[in-house]
Amino acid sequence: MKLTKFLRGIALSISATFFFASCQKDNSSNFSDPSVTENNSRVSGVVEDDPALVQKVPMIISSDFSTHFIEPTSNTLSRGKQDNTLPTVSITTPSNASTVSGTVTVRATASDNVGVKLVTLSVDGIAIATTSSSPYSILWNSATVSNANHTLTISAKDAAGNTRSVSIQVIVNNIVIGDITRPTVSITSPATGSSVTGTINVGVSGSDNVGISSVRLSADGTLISTLTSSPFSFSLNTTTLASGTHTLTATATDAAGNTNTHSIQVTVNTTVLPPLPIPASFQLATPPVGNQGNEGSCVAFATAYAARSIEHYYKTSATGFNTGANIFSPEYVYNQTKFGDCGTGTAITLALDLLKNQGVSTYQSMPYSDVNGCSLMPTGDQVANASSYKISSYAAIPNIDQLAIKTMIASKHPVIATLIMDNSIVNAGTGFLWNTYSGSGSLPHTLIICGYDDAKNAYKVMNSWGTSWGDAGFTWIDYNFFPQKSSYYTYVIQ
Repeated sequence: MKLTKFLRGIALSISATFFFASCQKDNSSNFSDPSVTENNSRVSGVVEDDPALVQKVPMIISSDFSTHFIEPTSNTLSRGKQDNTLPTVSITTPSNASTVSGTVTVRATASDNVGVKLVTLSVDGIAIATTSSSPYSILWNSATVSNANHTLTISAKDAAGNTRSVSIQVIVNNIVIGDITRPTVSITSPATGSSVTGTINVGVSGSDNVGISSVRLSADGTLISTLTSSPFSFSLNTTTLASGTHTLTATATDAAGNTNTHSIQVTVNTTVLPPLPIPASFQLATPPVGNQGNEGSCVAFATAYAARSIEHYYKTSATGFNTGANIFSPEYVYNQTKFGDCGTGTAITLALDLLKNQGVSTYQSMPYSDVNGCSLMPTGDQVANASSYKISSYAAIPNIDQLAIKTMIASKHPVIATLIMDNSIVNAGTGFLWNTYSGSGSLPHTLIICGYDDAKNAYKVMNSWGTSWGDAGFTWIDYNFFPQKSSYYTYVIQ
């Protein structure tokens, strides 16, 4: 996945009658379709994406965010925000400042509002072992360290990546007999910070004064494989890992039980954006604000009518929007991806997969109607028309990566987002800026981010509820409030 895909533009002259709106200021003639009913009940229609599918979607993150990525357990649409609650953890044995020798059983208690995924024991900052089963008990050979004060740390991590640690000091007092020299170990490839995809080879080198008996490779604390002879070259299928940043750890053990570890971080299926200068504000040109009317087609409007149209507008260097050239049909997408009748919705990844595999017809080829249109399947001519407008791919951006979202907007890529909307934004009027929860209402709804303004500290969004909502179909959402009321992942088309 190349950054140039996000920055390219193809010069193409389109000779056609056009009309367009602007994320900055909507002063164009209003696009009105008589087959769409003005709807004041604010129909939505977004269905939560399958978390297993979301994990395989390529990721875009900013360079500042790459070392802080937290992988959630799900898209958290039902809750409207990711899990930010830290686990609780304590060490029950040994006690702080106690003297230990030989093999020590380190016991801990840990709990979480959702569930503890992993408990890790570290000695003097070096991870020794992990366990995922309660009661949390880990054996540690204290003879692998010197007779002195040492720090034992237990870290508990939940499935959303939230981590809490607690430490104690112990005094190691062993009778020194035999080999106490720890082996050396190093991950030689890939390099730390690398972006990887598919099946990769992880090379490990190690040495010991007597000899290494085994080397283990783990990813995020989960054992991948163990080798007992050199060369220590591991095969890692990265498709088993979610897109994002992961920690690979090699642990070498000698015959006396002495161990040592080395860790690196890699990003899987992920583009890390280089630091790019972006303006303090930027707003995209958009097609006229659409109106989904009485059908649950917000996802189709966000992905096809809004995002796909804007992408094509910039990639073809168009000078306006036209229903026969670069405004695309939400009907084509909605009718093929809805989960049931015309009142049901669809998932963003399902709609984007359709755009990737089939494309989408122009609005002129398959107009939208919320009265009797949703039961119509595309004709052969409409499918042929759609095949000319496929997308190459799409990617996800964590909703808390403000820099990546703004960089995509400034690079002329609208961002598709799902919000858990309270009654204040559902009924937004002129001049509204959403920055606090009103205390009532929780409507899941998908729209696009089409601009941002640092002076307002806010994103500008375009909706599909017609021009009577907000500022003629647009409104603003505070940067810091946005992650609290949005699904964890936002999406961009490539």
